[in-house]
Amino acid sequence: MKIDLLKIKGQLGRSIYVDYVEDLKSFDFKGEEFEIVDPWRVKGKITAQKEGLFAELDIKGSIRATCDRCLEEFIYPLDLKLREYVEECVDEEVDDSFYENFDMTTFVLHFVILSIPMKFLCREDCKGLCPICGTNLNYGSCNCKREEIDPRLEVLSKLLQ
Repeated sequence: MKIDLLKIKGQLGRSIYVDYVEDLKSFDFKGEEFEIVDPWRVKGKITAQKEGLFAELDIKGSIRATCDRCLEEFIYPLDLKLREYVEECVDEEVDDSFYENFDMTTFVLHFVILSIPMKFLCREDCKGLCPICGTNLNYGSCNCKREEIDPRLEVLSKLLQ
């Protein structure tokens, strides 16, 4: 979505109110494609400040993610509060068309990407997978013998025999 911020540029305290649904279907991040399950609802305002703009936006929606412990797909809810100061660009190469056709989609997408956790967990107490047989330990246990010995110290186990 593009909006015209030229209407408020340089007019201290004036705001543009934003309330729309982002129409993205998916996005790529770190080589992984994330499907957008519930479209992102973006609501808030952008206010002209002394030397730039201040965006106060709430972003709600959800994406499909894969748990990094158990590898199960799940729905990750987004409930983000974007509070960002955009400093006015005084570069001679940037003209008023930047403000006139401000790309909200890219602005919101960059914030969502920055808000994505480093590791996705389907739930806080996710037990993950058995490192030996691969059983999902959230659904039950396995009968694997789990004697984890550091290979560097394996020689010491022979002393006990």
